[in-house]
Amino acid sequence: MADQNKEERLAMLTRRRLFLLCVLTITLLATQSFVQVLGANGLSLLNVALIVVFVPLAAWLAQSFCTLTAGALLLAGHRIRGGDLLHVDPEDRAAGLAPHLPRVALVMPVYNEDTARVFAGVAAMRDDLAALGVASRFDVFVISDTTDPDLWLAESEAWRAESARDPAALPPVYYRRRLDNTGRKTGNIKDFVERWGGAYGAMVTLDADSLLDARTIWHLTRRLDARPRTALIQAPPKLVRGQTLFARLLQFAGDVYGPLSAAGIAFWAGGEGNYWGHNAIIRLSAFARWCGLPKLPGREPLGGEILSHDFVEAALLRRAGWRVEMAWDLSGSYEEPPPTLSDFMVRDRRWCQGNLQHGHVVIARRLHWVSRAHLLTGIMSYLTSPLWFLFLILAGLQGWTLSVAEPVYFQEGTPWATWPISREGEAAVLLAAMMGLLFLPKLWGLLLALADGPGRRARGGGLRLVGGALVETVVSALIAPVMMVRHTRFVIAILTGSKVAWTPQRRTAGGLTLADAVRANLDVLVLGVAATVAVLLYAPTLGWWLVPVLAGLVGAPVLSLLLDSGEARGWGPSRGALTIPEDLDPLPVLSAIDAHEARFKALLAAAPEDRFRAVLVEPETNARHCALLAEIGEESRLSAEMAQRAEVLAMRLGPGVLTRDERRALLERADSLARVHEHIWAADCDAAPDAGAPTAAA
Repeated sequence: MADQNKEERLAMLTRRRLFLLCVLTITLLATQSFVQVLGANGLSLLNVALIVVFVPLAAWLAQSFCTLTAGALLLAGHRIRGGDLLHVDPEDRAAGLAPHLPRVALVMPVYNEDTARVFAGVAAMRDDLAALGVASRFDVFVISDTTDPDLWLAESEAWRAESARDPAALPPVYYRRRLDNTGRKTGNIKDFVERWGGAYGAMVTLDADSLLDARTIWHLTRRLDARPRTALIQAPPKLVRGQTLFARLLQFAGDVYGPLSAAGIAFWAGGEGNYWGHNAIIRLSAFARWCGLPKLPGREPLGGEILSHDFVEAALLRRAGWRVEMAWDLSGSYEEPPPTLSDFMVRDRRWCQGNLQHGHVVIARRLHWVSRAHLLTGIMSYLTSPLWFLFLILAGLQGWTLSVAEPVYFQEGTPWATWPISREGEAAVLLAAMMGLLFLPKLWGLLLALADGPGRRARGGGLRLVGGALVETVVSALIAPVMMVRHTRFVIAILTGSKVAWTPQRRTAGGLTLADAVRANLDVLVLGVAATVAVLLYAPTLGWWLVPVLAGLVGAPVLSLLLDSGEARGWGPSRGALTIPEDLDPLPVLSAIDAHEARFKALLAAAPEDRFRAVLVEPETNARHCALLAEIGEESRLSAEMAQRAEVLAMRLGPGVLTRDERRALLERADSLARVHEHIWAADCDAAPDAGAPTAAA
């Protein structure tokens, strides 16, 4: 075993040396070429500024290219070796259900989500685990931070229906809603670990839109069983079920190019991998001991509570000596894409703040250097946008300077002419090389998809696969300058003290008009028009070079309208374009979710006010809700005065007059609920002719 571990360490050391050599070589060659182009006629201060900005951008492109290329090579070797990794051997299944092995909890935190979609995913995964024959080792927890009282009651009703469905065959499902939302998602998970974590050996963390095939859950569990020094194994999630054109573009890119990223990170990270916040299995004893998150020094947005907790938790586990691994070779791990570009930006704003906070963490003591690299990568994923923005401004100034400057052929004290040197050819080669760093990994992913016969056919065939790749590449190039401007604004806002609000993620697209699109992108449009005019007037030689950037900025409203509006007509599986294998040949867990979602929508079809009234009026419903409050064992954070006012209003004017906060205040206090319930029953009994129990109509 010691020899094997030594061989693994040497192999990983070799991989990392090759990776760093690749990144450094490309960065140095690109920088050298750039200096030669700019310094042909001497270096000005403007040229020096361009070089200073160019170096980190070149290093960023180099690391991305090397990571994705390494991932492509790893995937190609994996394809050659073949093998169905999702197959579950009956003997392994029997061994994995041995009584001495610890149980595993599937933990889904939710916050004001679509209740039908949440419990449809839970139901589909429970069915899949039962069908595989491994349900006895797993429990499911829906842990809610929902603040909307109507959604809270819907969650309770959906949970009761799901927990009653074939309890002997399916994994048990539990539900808990916190009254105190301290710590957001991190605090929600912390509460679960402290209350129930001791009963489980591991937890599989899920998002509200997560979906994991039972065989993937099983393989993650068995890998953790077999690797006692591993604390976390991340299964890279794949985007599915997108409806809008934007969502389908995202999931097509994730399908064709996404595996390269996960495999590439695994290539150079090894046991110092990363955590993406969900669709991962975590050893609870290690997590409970080492992953308590401190508050960062200073005020929000850069200080205070850590928003992007996952990278930090992975770094803390590795610092404590535990392995963190990437299961790049496992499929069957899914999530859903943001439906629109606008929703994507809302999520990115939150992630931007969380990643920039990691500037405090990256300098923490005793972190592994690979963990620091993960943190720096997350920070640079947003800082590169203002760097690109600054680079374009400096390049524009450079072009303007060259257009207005008169050439000087005779220097003072020199009797012969000095002819200006043109480096346009070298500049074109450098630009082509930089574009190659961006687009060659897309070609690697496309070639791997084309070489996979079944996968190629499931995507509509080779021609449609190539066509989808071309469409995705063109649209991504147009979106890139819009994202550059947005990310630049995010970074500036965060650095100047603007913090993000904790809002639920929208899962479905809404109607968008051209006027809405113009208003939402007015800043980008104005910037694009101004930049176009400036380039044409003062630096026309840069015009052709900047066409993709200017077109994306000026066309932002139309692009947003096209991507965000309604269904992706003509791009769905019926036409074959932008199709992923899960569209035409989904795994059973994916096939089942639509039917379960329809079932829960029918279950929850009653109006929210009727559900609230039932808690106040119906004895059984009232008793169940009060029992849930007793199990929570927390005090409401809403004021007692609000609950008292809600009591009086509900008794005198009826529950229909209460505001959302008043309904929540009433629902969070069992004594208030009991008094309102008793008052309604007493009033109905007094009004009844025979002084009997209230009628069903009451």
